[in-house]
Amino acid sequence: MKKLIAVSVATIALLIGGAFSYKELNTTEKDYRVAMNQADFILFENIEEVEKYSGYIVQAEFTGKRSLKEWNLGEGDVKTASESEVKIQKVHKGSLEEGDRISVYEPAYFEGNVFDTVEGYNLMNEEGTYVLFLRDTGDKEGYAIIGMYQGKYDISAGMQNTKAKKAQPTDTYRSLEESEYFGENVEQFNKLKKEVLEKYN
Repeated sequence: MKKLIAVSVATIALLIGGAFSYKELNTTEKDYRVAMNQADFILFENIEEVEKYSGYIVQAEFTGKRSLKEWNLGEGDVKTASESEVKIQKVHKGSLEEGDRISVYEPAYFEGNVFDTVEGYNLMNEEGTYVLFLRDTGDKEGYAIIGMYQGKYDISAGMQNTKAKKAQPTDTYRSLEESEYFGENVEQFNKLKKEVLEKYN
């Protein structure tokens, strides 16, 4: 448990740099347990606000290549995220180009029998077509999602009607994996996604 908390803390520090609290969704099913981390971050009122914080806005697909990315800052301080490769289909903002393959650091990952997520973020999958709002990280190899879940939207045909729900303490990853988002702010997420579909789809 101490290792899980340390890894979760590191992920938050990398991606948002704010204060946070830790909550684990306990289950007894034979499935991935869900460790839900909360963080202090900006809740955007509309997609225009997300755009202002984004250096890059792209439409992309996940290539299926994903690994754990860890940054060792010394003294046992390790930062962890999923490093996911995407192929860019369209560029709406920034210097990236169609066809580029880039690494995106997602604030969630699997480790052992646990799915560790910040603010109900769910990982991209190979079926989705995503609009991503990104920023530089200082790491030349990758880009970070803006505002946790507020910077990734699946606009593929099967996800036009948003599948977002608030996770319950009895949920395991299997019960949540079809949800694009499963944090506390479902209404706000749905509003932002509607605006993304109207503007970028």
